[in-house]
Amino acid sequence: MVITPLNKNKLEKFFNRDAQNLLKYFLFKAIFSQPELVNNQPEIPIQVPKEHIEQWLVQCLGADPVGSGSYPVDIINLNKKYGADAKMLSWNGKKGSLSGETSLAQKFKDAGNDLDDAFRNRQFDGIVNDWSILLKNKLLHVKNDYKGLDEIYYFFVIRQNNIFHVCGMEVDINKIDYICVDRTSSASIWIKNLIDSNYGESKIYKAKKRMELRLYPYNWIENNLVISFDNSTLNIANKELIGMDIDELYSHSFYNFTKLFKTIIGDPKLDTFKNK
Repeated sequence: MVITPLNKNKLEKFFNRDAQNLLKYFLFKAIFSQPELVNNQPEIPIQVPKEHIEQWLVQCLGADPVGSGSYPVDIINLNKKYGADAKMLSWNGKKGSLSGETSLAQKFKDAGNDLDDAFRNRQFDGIVNDWSILLKNKLLHVKNDYKGLDEIYYFFVIRQNNIFHVCGMEVDINKIDYICVDRTSSASIWIKNLIDSNYGESKIYKAKKRMELRLYPYNWIENNLVISFDNSTLNIANKELIGMDIDELYSHSFYNFTKLFKTIIGDPKLDTFKNK
């Protein structure tokens, strides 16, 4: 397989105790920054920009930010000889359900009519071959830019309502040559040999001109391949803020700040790791 899940032991070598405390801190900041809901308003998903996820990794892993926009990876650690891409997916928490999608490769230039014609002519093997070259060249570009890199990783933050899971994958560039057609429809091609079917699936979409990846988070969790941050006990009351003066807003925000900090990160006075 091109993409192989990191086992829990290897994952925790990246995200050790200190890194996990930092992740709790960033989750706290992300949740605290969400706008309050008004009375009787249904819940809305917690939104975290991808750029913030990238910066979480910079801080947690002691890495350097690189590239921008469509660059193949988001961080580089030259001392440890790896590059990594940061991704965030949403998931409904149901067994057997797929997460949201993330892009592995996209091609807008010269892809439109050519890809449409290839689908129309059922040239599925040729499509997969073209996109395998695109993906491989994209990742090799990183190794050409940063000599001495040994590994490329994907790190995912999976959002399950107020529960967040972190997982990692090692990318074997040499195995990209072996991806092939699994099955097809008039608008998509499912890809074989990119990721174990227990853990996800990859497709090439005709309309989107993208190769995408989705995960089966339930299986990742069941097989102990994630680090989870369970904030399901959070209870943030809906509140009408209009008409509140500065003093009232300060009291309201300070109360929420303290409550969320202790719930998500922990009580500083009870920090059992302090001075260890």
